Amino acid sequence: MPDADRASALVQDLLDTFDNPTQTVVSLARRCQRIASLRGDAEALFWLSMELSDVGNDFENKTGTVRETLAARLLGALPAEESERIFKVEYASYTRRRMLPGNKANLRSVQQIEDLVQTLRREEEATLAPSPSGMHTYDLGKHVAEQTQTRVRLFESRQPLEALLARIRDQLWQFLTETEYELTFGEATAETFDRLRSYVDNQLTTISPPALDQFQVAYRRLKDGGNEDRAHAVTSCRRVLKTIADELYPATSEPVTGDDGKARVLGDEKFVNRLLQFVSEKIGKHENGAVVQAALKDVGTRLTAVNDLASKGVHAQVTAYEVDTCVVQTYLVVADVLRIRERAAHS
Repeated sequence: MPDADRASALVQDLLDTFDNPTQTVVSLARRCQRIASLRGDAEALFWLSMELSDVGNDFENKTGTVRETLAARLLGALPAEESERIFKVEYASYTRRRMLPGNKANLRSVQQIEDLVQTLRREEEATLAPSPSGMHTYDLGKHVAEQTQTRVRLFESRQPLEALLARIRDQLWQFLTETEYELTFGEATAETFDRLRSYVDNQLTTISPPALDQFQVAYRRLKDGGNEDRAHAVTSCRRVLKTIADELYPATSEPVTGDDGKARVLGDEKFVNRLLQFVSEKIGKHENGAVVQAALKDVGTRLTAVNDLASKGVHAQVTAYEVDTCVVQTYLVVADVLRIRERAAHS
């Protein structure tokens, strides 16, 4: 079963049993952590790891320990600014959930807090036990008063902790409902992208088999996932665009006037500009021409930026996120260009 399907099944089961009185908060949190792990959700894994850890009151000195987790490795695959933003936002949210009266935060693990609540509850129930028989009236009154005071003190200690656990529980419910939506929406998005990819692959089978081969190389490189593979995946995307440009708008040494009125020489390496010119000449600013041109420019900029990093031998800086975006956007713009070609051919 694919990880997405396993995660979806776990989400449904957990939502259906969430309000079962036997479900402890620590049990819910651990199962949510498993769901986040299956999805590679670095953001959720980070705050769930904190909820399940004894962070204590010295988090700054324990930051390294917390961040050397799966969550840390996933955060490391994101751009540095995005990773740091998630770290700050989620830690601030975590401390707000853990706040107690007196503006103090309890940063112990969920397991420790639940254990303490159960201990306080048992001690509180013990104060309700019948008073020993044969006590003098004065001693009995004193005993009852002491038991009442103890019970009140235990209740006042327990209540803020239960409110804290309720806030964590609410956060877990929010995580589950949002994940359910994302998985449902993601399935629809995946189906849409599969249809688009199938269209591109079928078109390239007859129009440009080399471009289809280059797309398949890019996907294989992404699956391998190493730093060198990421660089090669970007190179494959550039080759796809160039191969399609060579097929649809071959290089020319003669100046060509663009829709901005400027004349340019669209040589061999100007493959993005050649595709822009192809779109301009086929539909110009009608239909979605302007949108396709903007997308082409954006893809060209991304490919150039990531490829520049790769060519400088700094593959470690080329993140999976950046390469994923390049591959997906390349597929999207190629689909648009091929549809424009198809409509132009029919007309």
